[in-house]
Amino acid sequence: MKIPKNKIKVNIVCIDGSFIRGFMHVAEGLRLLDFLNNTSENFIAVTEALYQNINEVHSFKLVFQLSKKKDIIFLNKNSIKWLEAE
Repeated sequence: MKIPKNKIKVNIVCIDGSFIRGFMHVAEGLRLLDFLNNTSENFIAVTEALYQNINEVHSFKLVFQLSKKKDIIFLNKNSIKWLEAE
C-alpha cells in the first residue's frame, strides 16, 4: 500500500558546512517538524538532491568545492544544523 505524500522543497545546512537542496516527502497530514522529530528513524531521504561542500576559503577565493547531483541521498538527522522549507 502506497502512502500519499507531500513533496516539500528544502534547503539544508549541515553541521560540517555542507549544503543540500532537494525535496523531502512527508506523509499527508504530517507536519515537517513532526516528521523530523520522529525518533524511530535516524535518516531522512532527500530526492533530486544537489549536494555542495566548501572546505576552505582563503582571501575570498574558494580552495575546494565539491558539488554533486544525486537522485536520492539519505541524510542523518543529527547532522542537520538548520533546514528551510520553501
